Amino acid sequence: MTTVYEFTPRYFEVDMQGVMFNSWYLGYVDEAMNHFIDARGVPYSRWKELGVDAHLAHADLDWKVGIGFGDRVQVPVRTTRIGTKSFTLEFEFRRGEEVACAVSVVYVIVATDGSGTTAIPSEIVTALG
Repeated sequence: MTTVYEFTPRYFEVDMQGVMFNSWYLGYVDEAMNHFIDARGVPYSRWKELGVDAHLAHADLDWKVGIGFGDRVQVPVRTTRIGTKSFTLEFEFRRGEEVACAVSVVYVIVATDGSGTTAIPSEIVTALG
């Protein structure tokens, strides 16, 4: 199941070249990830109740074209891998059918008690799958 997060870049997110500055992409990845897990029925507050958190461990961004001020952007999100302690989500920043940026993010699950990495709770595995 793919979910889609939508946004329009704000004026201050666009640089002198007239496109959304690169750092904002990861900010929108966080927003899209939260939308994704909410849509899957396990909102971030539930993760805290389960005693886990997700840390971004690795991100690949592949820019193809710029996103400008006023562009309506759709960000489909889907799970591409679920391991024992980590999972990977893919994001596509789209303007209509055109992919402006493809992003892959590996998240590692950590215990909120500070004890380090831990297995992904089954409730989250089911929601991601």
